[in-house]
Amino acid sequence: MGIKSMLGTTKQTIADYCMLEPGEPVLVALSGGADSVALLRALLALGYPVQAFHLNHCLRGAESDRDEAFCRALCGKLGVPLTVERIDVGAQARAAGEGVEAMARRIRYERLAAAAQGGKIATAHTADDNLETMLFHLVRGTGPRGLAGIPPVRGNIIRPLIGVERAQVEAYLAEIGQDYVTDSTNADEVYTRNRIRHEVVPVLRRINPAVCGAAARLGGLLRQDEAYLGEQAEACLTRAARPDGAWETAPLREAHPAVWSRALRLLAERSGMPMRDFTAQHVEALERILESEEPSAACSLPHGFCARREYGAVRLEKPETPVERPEIPLLLPFDGTVWQGTVRLSLRRLEKNEVFYKSFNTFCVDCGTIDFASLCVRTRREGDRLRLTESGGSRTLKKLMIDRKTPRIRRDGLAVIADKNGVIAVQDIGMDCSRLPKGDARMQIKIEGY
Repeated sequence: MGIKSMLGTTKQTIADYCMLEPGEPVLVALSGGADSVALLRALLALGYPVQAFHLNHCLRGAESDRDEAFCRALCGKLGVPLTVERIDVGAQARAAGEGVEAMARRIRYERLAAAAQGGKIATAHTADDNLETMLFHLVRGTGPRGLAGIPPVRGNIIRPLIGVERAQVEAYLAEIGQDYVTDSTNADEVYTRNRIRHEVVPVLRRINPAVCGAAARLGGLLRQDEAYLGEQAEACLTRAARPDGAWETAPLREAHPAVWSRALRLLAERSGMPMRDFTAQHVEALERILESEEPSAACSLPHGFCARREYGAVRLEKPETPVERPEIPLLLPFDGTVWQGTVRLSLRRLEKNEVFYKSFNTFCVDCGTIDFASLCVRTRREGDRLRLTESGGSRTLKKLMIDRKTPRIRRDGLAVIADKNGVIAVQDIGMDCSRLPKGDARMQIKIEGY
């Protein structure tokens, strides 16, 4: 279980997952611990051009400085180019109101990516780390993706030691006479991962000495299933996508539950929502929105996002700062935007023989029906009514908007052109038929936007 075993397993893992081409340069994330030191030495032994990166998190005082000094000395001895950065992760975590572990991980990968400049990054996760991660996710509550453990490859991040057990790492280092540093927090059982490592894994090993391999096989099968279901979710979301940024509910509701739950995660991600706080509870909330009989059902999501039904569609977005929409008097001619640029209006008199071209949200009005002193643009009011056809009676704007399936969130933002005698025309709804031209004095109203 020494050099041959360690290097052979590492070499096979690199080949199995196409991690590196022969002679391809790679950046090693070097902490100074046994695993990362073994990774550095193994990649050098296998003939790869290696550089190293060490991040001093400034979390353990003199011990952090000791780790940095060790990495500098090791890389100097081996002739490996080393980049070192010092970041006070604790201070950044406090400033951001984020957990130290989460902040450390995010900063570490950000700085690794910057140092790699698009090249491959090798991290020293082992088969033991994979097992511990799977158990950690299991006890916290997870789905198949979390239970699949650590992927051997994720983008340009590779894990050449993912098939190597920790005992192999230690035997390899002992055989080549290589020392390493130990993080004192690894023994602190206040951390859940350490309790799993020191208390749970030894019991599992007594039951099955090959438990790491069993976990790896399970993870591989789950990743395989996830890949297929992910493809189905992508296809489902493609069918549901609408040009206006909303998503049709029918393709999502018709999909198998295993597909639509994944499609909803993709939908949230593509809507621009940060996914780190998006949980199974939020997926369930979205599912309830889809199944609701309420055509304007809504729910809140992390980071200020919300989801809402728009009749046969669902939309996810981060609400913008509310726009004030006061009543604005209108003088002819008028051509400009109102309400912080959300609506563009054009009002002008038509020449006697000018041809009017009817189009959506463009209306031709009899000037004789308008009280120009009170002409204005505003939003809907209680009691507003509109008669769209001679054969039909007048109806409230609320009922007309419901009939047109206007999303509730849009109803109070639509432009209403009115005077003291009542509503003349409403954006996306139509014009009152009592204002239709009966003589030569005509006015054109055009509404765009929102």
